[in-house]
Amino acid sequence: MTMGSLLALAMLAAPIGAMVGARMWWRRRWGGKAGVPQRKQGTKGAPELQITLGARAYRWPFGLAVGGPAIGLLISASAFTNDYPKEAVPRTLVFYGGIGLLVGLAGIAWAIRMFRNRLIVTIGEDGIVLRRREDEATIPSSAVHAVGLTWPLTDPVWTTWYDPAMAPSGIDALTKVGRHAEEAAATLLRDRTLPAGWLEAAHNATTEILGGTWRVLDDRGQEVPEPPPRALFDAGRILVDGTGRYRNERGGALLAQACGWLKKKSTGGASFFSVNPNKASRSIALRDPHARTVLIINRLARTWGKERLTVLDADGKRLGQISGRRALSLRSADRTRLGTVRDRGGRFAVEDTAGREAASLRTKSQADDSRMWLEISPDCSDSLRPLVLALPIAVRVIRQVRSS
Repeated sequence: MTMGSLLALAMLAAPIGAMVGARMWWRRRWGGKAGVPQRKQGTKGAPELQITLGARAYRWPFGLAVGGPAIGLLISASAFTNDYPKEAVPRTLVFYGGIGLLVGLAGIAWAIRMFRNRLIVTIGEDGIVLRRREDEATIPSSAVHAVGLTWPLTDPVWTTWYDPAMAPSGIDALTKVGRHAEEAAATLLRDRTLPAGWLEAAHNATTEILGGTWRVLDDRGQEVPEPPPRALFDAGRILVDGTGRYRNERGGALLAQACGWLKKKSTGGASFFSVNPNKASRSIALRDPHARTVLIINRLARTWGKERLTVLDADGKRLGQISGRRALSLRSADRTRLGTVRDRGGRFAVEDTAGREAASLRTKSQADDSRMWLEISPDCSDSLRPLVLALPIAVRVIRQVRSS
């Protein structure tokens, strides 16, 4: 092996090693509930909670910082092949390597700018403190009417409602503030930029530390009452529309919303999928009306032409798997068969291991904007029920893959 080949291999291995090492550091640095400090027992002073941008906010800058130099090095490595003109090697290294470094530096600069300009929200007994660089403003607890969320559920906005007459000026300079009658609403942060575990931490801090009220408003600005903990699991008849909303067929109350980036080929219809699912990330979360995660459905790589979806609970614990082509198999986390789904011409029947029908899913011919009617038998076991609730998503994924 020539020196040029060894150098080319080294240049190929360097960006790969850099990406792997950076990813390991990133996961360790931002793992768990990064950015959501936990209060320790026995600490002196008033308890408080501080939340700011999480790892998801820096995803694109991090991708540029790592991907730019890596791609530049990979392209530059082609200059060390035997048939490449030797006189062009320096020019190639300078051009492509320089562009890669510039892209990487742009990503680093972007991340630094985001970090320096980030909004830091601190909830304490005295109120809510907003800080951005050297600017700071406090909304006193006596002025706070409520803290909570505004829809859409796919990316809820963390908001606080307060009396502007009792709050000092300067809040408008830190964040967006909207006013309605005698009340002002200040945007804190968006779900897509916050760290894992922020929602539960913010809810607990609002009620326990601040002593305030938690509020959730829908798309029309109407307050959404807190749903029962097992509303989705206890429902017997569910209507799933083309936007991924699970509604109780008896009464029409919203039970859950499918949120995420599992996508499909666009057909112009209303849908919570956008492009081919084979070309996108593979996770859908079912959230209740208060944006709490109820179930997570992950699509795995196809094996021998079979679709595979894993169902997890809100904490990421695996509950089971849906797999197959025409007759879908429902299995538990330890691979025990729980049931089978059979397509009976627009109606999918879920049979348990004893051959009894545990659930039924009726659909229309189109998977984009059609409705689905899910009926769950009272005798459906608790281990099978989460897989049945994921069945509408599984059926749409399979139909869209077949038509793509």
